[in-house]
Amino acid sequence: MQKAFFSKTAQLLPPTVLTIFGATGDLSASYLIPALLHMQEHKLLPESFKLVCVGRRELNSKSFLSFILDKSASLRKVSSKTRSEFLKKLVYFQGDFDRPESFGALAKLLSDHDQAEHECYNRLFYFATKPQQFSSLAQILKDQGLLVSCTAHKRQARVLVEKPFGFNLKSAQSLNKLLLKYFKEDQIYRIDHYAGKETVQNLMVVRFANSLFEPLWNNKYIDHVEISVLEKGGVEDRTAYYNETGAIKDFLQNHILQMLALIAMDEPYNLTAEMIRDEKLRVLKALDTFDAEKIKNQLVKGQYKSYEKEVGGKTTTETYFALKTFVNLPRWAGVPFYLRSGKKLSKKTTEISVHFKEPVRCLFKGCDSNVLTFKIQPDESVYLQINNKIPGFGIELYQANLEFGYKSVFKGEIPSAYERLLLDFMEGDQRLFIRSDEIEASWKFVDSITESSQFTKAPTYVYEQGTNGPKEAEAWIAKDLKNWWTK
Repeated sequence: MQKAFFSKTAQLLPPTVLTIFGATGDLSASYLIPALLHMQEHKLLPESFKLVCVGRRELNSKSFLSFILDKSASLRKVSSKTRSEFLKKLVYFQGDFDRPESFGALAKLLSDHDQAEHECYNRLFYFATKPQQFSSLAQILKDQGLLVSCTAHKRQARVLVEKPFGFNLKSAQSLNKLLLKYFKEDQIYRIDHYAGKETVQNLMVVRFANSLFEPLWNNKYIDHVEISVLEKGGVEDRTAYYNETGAIKDFLQNHILQMLALIAMDEPYNLTAEMIRDEKLRVLKALDTFDAEKIKNQLVKGQYKSYEKEVGGKTTTETYFALKTFVNLPRWAGVPFYLRSGKKLSKKTTEISVHFKEPVRCLFKGCDSNVLTFKIQPDESVYLQINNKIPGFGIELYQANLEFGYKSVFKGEIPSAYERLLLDFMEGDQRLFIRSDEIEASWKFVDSITESSQFTKAPTYVYEQGTNGPKEAEAWIAKDLKNWWTK
């Protein structure tokens, strides 16, 4: 068994101050502060590091950390030594976005910190707020002189923004235009936390580091590809947002299309951020957009039974979708990509399965196609299903898996997605972050579905909670002589 790897090069990073806006929100409490605490425990934070948490609540640094610890059961395992060391790096700042003048004290706090250490810091800003607040936040930072880089020490101001990045192409373009008014593209980090998952990063490694797969990664050998993001939970406390958005805008535009791009991209010339994102962009631009006829034939919408009761009224918002699309590149000509996501289903899993064609001529009875499955979560693993002979007289075939499981191979903790992405943000590495033209290409594809009048006319099938979704989705894919695949 191999030991999970934690790099310690982070301690050699330049002095860094990370300011989180919206620090008392669910994102910070559930993911960001826990990730930073774990990074402290594994010595992944820069040696000179300061965390400034900005929120509206009346708290101080100590009571803020207690507030976070009370909300996260997993953090109770963090040692008292780690908490004490982390608290020394933490400053809580009470600020009201509706009162820009209150942020003068924040500018002084950051400036005083630079002077006290006799060197300037990389200034990193995490917008863990609603997109509607990005404009006022960026303007506040500019007015307070916090976006000025320190050329003497080659320090940089950077901003990380959370999804949702817009709700259609037009709004995404407006957000990009807004951010580019204050920051250059190489200062903007648009996050999709799925990109930080170990198994998502492993997609490129399996493809490009193994001569077994890449020669077969085309329409001559691959029959179809499936990507499934299935959830057991419902919309919980996101009812208002979700009812305006729906499953397609919530999951297709970001997580699913980013995974599709990694599966379908050509090999980049090198591993620089620009080369990788250029190849992903080619795929996203080549997606076969929808028209009214395709919405009728290549899309199924569903809604779990109690959803209308939860939102308090009649609605056609989809909590499930399944669709078929194509990538109009020579490598993928004619290969369908089946994409689906839903809530209140029988299991929680995220999987990508690549289905190879059956042998052209099979000498044996019952040759099934080989399937390569990437299980993103839970039980992170990679499976290759192959045909084998059953022991005994005669020849009967049995399909079994060649398996690589993270838990069975690696012991110890594996860094969370947010730990990986926060460290990359500190290092100035944009490879796992989304470029503006990728966002816009994704929204162009999604808009061809959701902005169509045919989309609102399409039926929304009701399904029981704890099932695999609407029966109509099963019947729909069966018309293509296929079944949904999950391990």
